[in-house]
Amino acid sequence: MAHDENLPCHCKRPSQSCRTGSFCVQNPVRPGFYLLYYGVGRFLFSIVFRLIFRTRILGRERIPREGGLLVVCNHISFLDPPLLGVVMPRPVDFMTMAELFRKPWLARLLRTVGCFPVDRSRIDHGAAREAIRRLRAGRCVVIFPEGGIRLTEQSVLGGEPVFKPGAGSIALLGGASILPVIVRDTRKPYFARNWLRHETVGITFGCPFCLWNPAGLSTEDRRRRSRELLREELLKTVELN
Repeated sequence: MAHDENLPCHCKRPSQSCRTGSFCVQNPVRPGFYLLYYGVGRFLFSIVFRLIFRTRILGRERIPREGGLLVVCNHISFLDPPLLGVVMPRPVDFMTMAELFRKPWLARLLRTVGCFPVDRSRIDHGAAREAIRRLRAGRCVVIFPEGGIRLTEQSVLGGEPVFKPGAGSIALLGGASILPVIVRDTRKPYFARNWLRHETVGITFGCPFCLWNPAGLSTEDRRRRSRELLREELLKTVELN
């Protein structure tokens, strides 16, 4: 994937271009049942977000169409993943809370549509390795760095987000670009009265960027730098509205 010189790429050093394309390959061929379940789910939620509700989309043209891509998004509702699945122009895989995989039938369904579990109570190295593997295969992986639904001041929309560790390391080791995304008003479908009002929900796509760390930084400094940059880019995306 060629790097756009107009995008704010933070992996660039003097006289060095972005190396994000190292693992930029097309998504592997998906089994027929994946396409069936993913397609049916996408169609059903398209009815919700395009006909019953109105979806205001900003910056969709900034989404890279191929190559490994890590989408980092704020999280305010259980409907955030379906909205992303409907609006994204390419298939997406979700890092999903492990609690949803406790019921065998639901676990099978989630895995069928490309989700994989993450244990939010600890640093889940297995989930991180799976995300890196998928990114290196050229797939698009979505994570919610806040670690769950957040509505307080300590959220992206509240202006003081607190992130779980790992997003930056996953992007670096996966050789992937990062796409910041902001969703708004996706709690409106929780209330029956809004289904008759043709209410509006919103999603904003920021500018894709990539990470690099200068030589000589300690592990903790690298992690802190990644968190700060991720926070900065998500807050910039909030302001695009």
